Amino acid sequence: METCASLNEEQPLGKTQFGEQLYRNGGFPPIKIRLPDELNSPPNNSDSKEDLISRMDQLIQRLSQWESKVDYINPNNKVEHGGFGWLNAREWYDLVGMHSRHHLRQKDELERYIL
Repeated sequence: METCASLNEEQPLGKTQFGEQLYRNGGFPPIKIRLPDELNSPPNNSDSKEDLISRMDQLIQRLSQWESKVDYINPNNKVEHGGFGWLNAREWYDLVGMHSRHHLRQKDELERYIL
């Protein structure tokens, strides 16, 4: 979002086929998604719970600050996402929500499995 807001050059290219489908559906499908090996590095699980909560709070605050701005950023100012193609500020903003909902669904599945 921030990069899109600072661009001075428009990008005519759009989303990939998967990106188009993702945005048309409004979220990730309820399936396990396997990333290519080069993008599938193991997560860093060394942060404390307090650090993770602090980072989530910072993310929520940043999203709140950008919520009223993204629709005023030129929609042709785009930054490339490795899997979804060229996204504008609104699409990057929406992706955060889709990504979060996907992980919350995964969390729910794990909790049901444990119980």
